[in-house]
Formats: sequence, structure tokens, C-alpha cells
Amino acid sequence: MRSSFPRIVAVAGLLVLVVLSSLAWAGPREISSGGAKIGENQSTEGFAASALTVDSGGGTVVATIPVGGNPAGVAYNSGNGYVYVTNPFSDIVSVINGTTVVATVPVGGEPNALAYDSENGYVYVTNSDSQTVSVISGTVVVATVPVGDGPSGVAYDSGNGYVYVSNYFSSNVSVIDGTTNTVVATVPVGYLPRGVAYDSENMYVYVADYGSNNVSVIDGTTVGATVPVGTLPGALAYDGGNGFVYVANFGSYYYSSSNVSVISGTVVVATVPVGNCPDGVAYDSGNGYLYVSNYCSGTVSVISAVEQPSFDFSLSSPSPGSISFVRGDTSPSSSITATLTTGSAVPVTITASDLPDGVTAYFTNNPCSPTCTVSVSFTATESVPTGTVTVSINVTGGGRSHSVSLQLTVTAAFGLFLSTPSPSSLIVVQGGTSPSSSITATLVDGAATSTDVTFTASPLPTGITAIFTNNPCSPTCTVTVGFSATPSPIMDNVTTSISIVAAGGGSYYSVAISLMVRAPSDFSMSAGALSPDQISAGSQGTSTIMATALSGFTGTVGLSVSASSPSGLTCTLPSSVSFGSSPQAATLSCGATAAGDYAVTVTGTSGSLTHTTSSIQFHVVAASSPPPSFLGLPAPEGYALLAGISIAVVAIGVVLTLRRVRPKGGSPPRPS
Repeated sequence: MRSSFPRIVAVAGLLVLVVLSSLAWAGPREISSGGAKIGENQSTEGFAASALTVDSGGGTVVATIPVGGNPAGVAYNSGNGYVYVTNPFSDIVSVINGTTVVATVPVGGEPNALAYDSENGYVYVTNSDSQTVSVISGTVVVATVPVGDGPSGVAYDSGNGYVYVSNYFSSNVSVIDGTTNTVVATVPVGYLPRGVAYDSENMYVYVADYGSNNVSVIDGTTVGATVPVGTLPGALAYDGGNGFVYVANFGSYYYSSSNVSVISGTVVVATVPVGNCPDGVAYDSGNGYLYVSNYCSGTVSVISAVEQPSFDFSLSSPSPGSISFVRGDTSPSSSITATLTTGSAVPVTITASDLPDGVTAYFTNNPCSPTCTVSVSFTATESVPTGTVTVSINVTGGGRSHSVSLQLTVTAAFGLFLSTPSPSSLIVVQGGTSPSSSITATLVDGAATSTDVTFTASPLPTGITAIFTNNPCSPTCTVTVGFSATPSPIMDNVTTSISIVAAGGGSYYSVAISLMVRAPSDFSMSAGALSPDQISAGSQGTSTIMATALSGFTGTVGLSVSASSPSGLTCTLPSSVSFGSSPQAATLSCGATAAGDYAVTVTGTSGSLTHTTSSIQFHVVAASSPPPSFLGLPAPEGYALLAGISIAVVAIGVVLTLRRVRPKGGSPPRPS
């Protein structure tokens, strides 16, 4: 068995003994009970100490009850009315009913502190020499839970059902689940932790770190703050009357004067002088007194601290005082101002109560230090009943609590009818903006949502943006939608079906609109082959010029022909062509008096649009001399005619000659 902490019995050598005591077992004598649950981090801003005074008190001893050796911890079981007393030197717990010991319960080695779990009716006993916690139900040990080295203080957290055990030599806290009686977490704290207490107002567990001269503040299973206090803090207790935690600083006598530190949240707000070597502290909820045992003085200091701290605030009425919104949606917000009326600012926390199932409150600027303003809004699931309720907005801090009321009305989600877009199809040209189409959202059920109806368009082709007017709006209302297109990529006659969606009050409605994306209207120019492919000087050649409409182009295209290269080619061309139909043709006719190769181009212009044909080549050759002629006919034909005439004349002459020589009626004469 480890020796208990050396108590000081003489003034000489006190400082040395106190220093040595930090290395020895502390033998706690305090009683701790309570618990904590996970809460919000608290601000470390302080406020002025309240007027706490040391008072005198007394009473009458009505009975003396023999128990085991050196009784230490005491706890009351409100479930069965028993009082439990640890006997460290006997390794037992005495169970007292009224003024009679009704049972003796063997536990572990050197039992010290106790805590009562009001949820399951168990009493938890720390066995400092066995590194265990005994769990007593009535008068029977029902479980033994292994914990750290040198379990000392213990407290019950009514918020989460956990039991917190400080392990003196392990410098940590074991967290026991009261349902399963198993350790669910181990929380590192300061050096040589002793007393443990639960603050039910802010749901923190406080651990006195005897060897570190501070108090660890545990939020659930995490140390949320470390509060410096006096020298060798051992015992501590929560005062439910003013929300303070009182810490007995055992070694404070040797450095200044013996005192008790008073903590609000995570801030020391006062230091109260008491007798020498304060070793234990307990709160009496009946009279509001704090009792502090002074080990070296052999006295008990009674602290009267019923008065609230010198801090208070007032609350404004919510603005607005009533909120109406559609279930499935988020409400507008209401603002509330907490105004400091007394003392210095202390952080306050804002909560909402009396909310219907399915309604959740959301706060901004929470917690805050008065004077400050918070806002609250609400969300409601689709299943929340409709109707009006009164919600309480509660503001608590620094031992003060104030509330204001807010009317909350939940309505059914509204219904909409969306008209067919008019017109139902639009055309947008790349680099331009389409006309607009109008859509009417008509309220057909319920009330208009407080956040109105928001219109969106999807899916949109790449480079296309929807443009709405009167968006969002409160039904019944009309919006218009148009579309703009970037200059690229070029898209010609691409049609997309786009959904126009109206969303609000948790509902969605949609209609479709058709969008055609076109490339910008334009035309092209081209030149046909030269006819003939070569021309004589002084003659004319032609080329057919074609103007072709692109992307629905209409209108008139002016035509012009360039000067020839080299000069000398003369051309004629119609001044313009006009669409209607496409393509449009024009004849270019050109000629030159001198042989050579000539080039021209034809340009078409319509407004800012200009296009030019490729080069048109004219090949001009020299003119030939006229061929000889005879009798008005080309020479060959004339000469042939002359030869024929000559032959005919000769033939006729021969015939006539023969007729003269032959005698009439006789034979031709014989040659001589």
C-alpha cells in the first residue's frame, strides 16, 4: 500500500515538505460527483470577481458512526437513500442508512473517492492501490474496471453517462461508459491529477492537476482548456447556485495565503482566502454554502456565494418577432441583441427550445460576449406539420439566463404551373444574342416561398449563356430568357433542347425550349473557267462569277473587278447580285488589244462583309493576217472554182470542134 500524502503538523520546514509532497501520493479526501457532455468551446475572457465572502457556520452532531480505518470519501445515493464511506486502510466501503451501518462492502486496495451515477444507480469507488474502480449496486460490487495508476478523484457526467476517474500517477483521466462499465477513452491531463467535478451548466468536467498548479477542463473526451490556479490544487466542487467551480489550493499557504480559486467556464473570476492548507471542498445546495476543510488549521471555512456574479445582460425582442417559411426550405433570419447591463462581459451561449420535431435552429455569432447581436434561422423537413409554434430563444452565461419568444410558422410547400415558353424556339448567332422568350410561373398551391423562385437553364452548349430577367421572382410572376453565344467555335444549324427549371420551397418545375445555334450569315465568291481558254487580241473572253449564301445570308452583294496585272485588259461586270435564291451568277467579260497574260480578281461586298475570288487568268494571243480571196471566196475555194470553169470551157471547145470536122451523114474522113 502506498503511503498517504504527508500532512503538515509544524510550521518549520513547511516549504520543503510541500515540495516533496508533489512527488508523493496525495491521499485525496474530497468528494466529487457529477459529469459532463460534449459542448461548445468556451471563451477565455474573464470578468470582475463577485463579492464572495468568508462566513462562519456551525451545526450540531447528532450521531457518531463507527466505520473502517481512516474514513475518507463520502457519497450519497439518492436512489436508495444510502450514504457510502470509503475506508482506505481497511479496503472497504461502509454503507450507512440514516445513522446505521447496514453493510460493509470489500473493494480494492486503498479506496478513496466515490461518485454516484443517477442513471444506473451505481456507486463508483476509486481504489488507488489496485489501479481499479469498484462499481457498487446497492451493497454488492457488480464490476471492477481497470484504470490508470493511482486512481484518485471520480465524477459522474449526467449528460453523456460517462464516469471520469483521475489517475494520479498516470497523469491522465480514464473515461468509463456507465452502461457497459468499460473504459472508452483515456484523456491526458496535467501532472498528478486529483479531484474531479462536473459543471452541469456548461457540461464540462474539471480535473485538479495537483502537480501542475492548474485545472484541466475536459469537453467530452478532449481537454478544451487549461486554467492556471493556486499551488497544489487538490479538491474541487461545482456550485449549482451560481455556476462556479471552486478549487482548493492546498499549497497556496506556503507561497502567499491559503485560498480557493473560483472558475467560471474556463476563467478564474475570484480568489477567496480561507484557512491554512485547504484540502476539501463541497457545495450545499440547500443553503448555497461552500464548505472548505482546512487541513493545517483544523477548521472549516464556509463561503457564502449565493449572490450572482456582478454580471448581467438584457435581451431585445427578436426582430422580426415572427417568421413564416415553407417546410423543406430555410427561413429568413431574426436578430436578437444581448446588451450588457452589469459588470464586465462574459461569453453567453444561445440555444432554441420548444422546436417541433424536424425543425432545426441555426445561430450566427454564437457564443458571443454582450453587448452583441446574434441571428437565428430555421430549417424544416418535408414531414414537419404545418402551423404556428412559439419558440424560446435562451441565452445563458456567467450565472445568468434570459429568454425571449419567437413565433415560427411552417407552411406547406407551394405548387407552380410553368407556361410553355413563348416563343418555344430561339435562334442565336455565334458572337451575338438571341431574342428573348417569356415564361410565367403561376402559383397554384400554398403560399409563395420566402426565398422566391429561381430560374436556371441546362444543359447549355459550349459557349452559350442563358440571360434571365426578373429572376428570382415571387409567383405568380413572369421571367424572360435569352441566350448569348461566343464568337467561336463555329456552329451552324445546331439545335439543342434546353430545360428551364424553376426551383423554390423545396420543389422543382421545368419546361423545355429549343435553341438553334448558327454561324454568322455570310457569302462566298468563286470564279468559273475562262471561255475560250485563250483569246485573240481584240477579242473577248468570259468567266462566270458565283456568289453563294452561307448561314441564311440574304440581301445584295456589290461586285467590282480589279485592275489587271499587267494593265491593258478591259472588263465588264454587272454591278451587283441579289439573294433570294443561292447561288447568284454574274458574267465577267474581258479583252485586250495586245497579246499577253492578264490577271484580275472580282470582289463582292455587302455591309462589313467582303470576299474576293481567286486570280482569274486571261491568255491573249496576237491576231492572224486575213487569207487571200477570189471572186469573194477564200482562196482555195476561189481557185477551185476557177479551175472547174476552165475545164468546162475546154471541154465545150473540144466538143464544138469535133462537130465541125465530121461530115454530115458520112464517116469521118480518113487521115491522109
